[in-house]
Amino acid sequence: MTAAEKEYGGALYALAAEEHCEDAVLEGLTLAADAFRETPGYLKLVQNPAVPREERLAMLDEAFGAGVHVYVLNFLKILCGKSALGMAAGCLQEYKALLYEARGILPVQAVSAVPLDEAQRRALCDSLAQKTGRTILLETAVDPSVLGGVKLRYEGLELDGTAAGRLAALRRALTQA
Repeated sequence: MTAAEKEYGGALYALAAEEHCEDAVLEGLTLAADAFRETPGYLKLVQNPAVPREERLAMLDEAFGAGVHVYVLNFLKILCGKSALGMAAGCLQEYKALLYEARGILPVQAVSAVPLDEAQRRALCDSLAQKTGRTILLETAVDPSVLGGVKLRYEGLELDGTAAGRLAALRRALTQA
């Protein structure tokens, strides 16, 4: 994430928090970032300096005007004016980080060899919530190469409790001995 994405995403979050519309803005910004990711041709067109500014803004109105909060639409127009709509995903990432921090939410990614059932998900969330004092937002992924156990990623940390990770650590220890 760039400094500009952090700055713009932070400014949008500050406005939304002040006006108590954080969820509506999150929903709209997510919609826009997803749309730009899924339709890069549209993004390229809306950022094309050969297209007059008023036409580009009208395209944003048409695409997002009825579906997103007015703050999101105006935010997109500001980014468009700076040919920076490609920053929407990074701005969303910063917005979410600030929102989650304010709400005491910790996003966690858990990677396991097989899908976690509901009881395992609940136990993992409860354990992490107890250790961190925060509400856990758990995202799970399956990767058969981990062999067994769970790898957790959050706040830039990676906790590897997988069989593959333990075997790799054992291999390193044996080769250094």
